[in-house]
Amino acid sequence: GKTYTMEGNLHDTDGMGIIPRIVQDIFNYIYSMDENLEFHIKVSYFEIYLDKIRDLLDVSKTNLSVHEDKNRVPYVKGCTERFVCSPEEVIHTIDEGKSNRHVAVTNMNEHSSRSHSIFLINVKQENTQTEQKLSGKLYLVDLAG
Repeated sequence: GKTYTMEGNLHDTDGMGIIPRIVQDIFNYIYSMDENLEFHIKVSYFEIYLDKIRDLLDVSKTNLSVHEDKNRVPYVKGCTERFVCSPEEVIHTIDEGKSNRHVAVTNMNEHSSRSHSIFLINVKQENTQTEQKLSGKLYLVDLAG
């Protein structure tokens, strides 16, 4: 159900879920933009399991905590941020994180997620002529169950 809707078949264009479709749209937008615009994209992937935050891209990072930056924007302190340059790199990162999620057998599903997972896409754009900078974060959440 929920996980399939979010991820779908990551390696099949027709069967992709919400996350890979969004990633594809982001990169298609970037590829179509003016050459004066420079983009930097970072992704993070973490889970909340038994009230603890765990980095899915570096499983040695457990029990992470949420903080606020100077603009009162929440972030997970110490969570891996990986620069990506293509949809394929993002899919590879999702595959890596998926293999580290807590799953268990339930009455509903043989491989039901026991954790909430959050895939974060952080996009920064800079106009190299005007030096105007824009940024945005997209949190994509897969709830447990």
